[in-house]
Amino acid sequence: MTRTPNQMKRTFFKTLAATGAAALLLSGCGLLGDDASGDDTDGGNGGDNAVYDAMTTWDACEVLDNLQPITDYMGIEGYGSNTGTGGEPSTAKIGNAWDPEAIGCNDLIYLGSLQGFGMNGEIKVKIVPTENEEQASATYRDRVSLAESVSAQWDDAKTVEFSDPWDEGTMVSWTGDVDQPYVQVIARDGQWVFHIDLYHSEDFGLDANGEAFLPFTPEERNQWFVDTYLPDVNQTINDRIAEVQ
Repeated sequence: MTRTPNQMKRTFFKTLAATGAAALLLSGCGLLGDDASGDDTDGGNGGDNAVYDAMTTWDACEVLDNLQPITDYMGIEGYGSNTGTGGEPSTAKIGNAWDPEAIGCNDLIYLGSLQGFGMNGEIKVKIVPTENEEQASATYRDRVSLAESVSAQWDDAKTVEFSDPWDEGTMVSWTGDVDQPYVQVIARDGQWVFHIDLYHSEDFGLDANGEAFLPFTPEERNQWFVDTYLPDVNQTINDRIAEVQ
């Protein structure tokens, strides 16, 4: 159904309020400031496991090519702001405030503007090292359970499981406030877990004139994560792990 200009304005200001609140929350957690990298303390695992010890020292943005494949696929125009172009995602070290068990590459994202209405959101891409497969399995289950618990509170909640090349994987998606699509993709391979947490504005083009503005639908993007992006990440990380085994 095509929305009137007044309806689009109401959607825009609701979106602006939601993203503004998210920015304040993130700022309070140190995600967007100098504390984004956290400190060098671990998230509670520790020990003498060579793979775990090595992974906790990685720069997640360096390992993940500053999220360039995601940037290219989604047409992300800017990082670190709801309205600005340019920039790069921020690195978070093990022991950071927002996810102490993970190293991460994350930030607010800007997807462009249509008729003055900006589309934006936030992405967190996390690598979670553990000391063994038992710990990794528990971490995986906990994160899937939490994602499903959140999705159950909203609309269009969907859970899809996948595997190869992963030992286990789950994609949880839903439609949140002001029709924003959310997705969490969680996968485990051996003693580490990979976790994508993403939301962004709905495609305003579909409301304005029935023509998509974003270069993907949420369903297409989610499938690209599972079929294309995650297998490449799996290979990249396992190649690095092989260097320390």
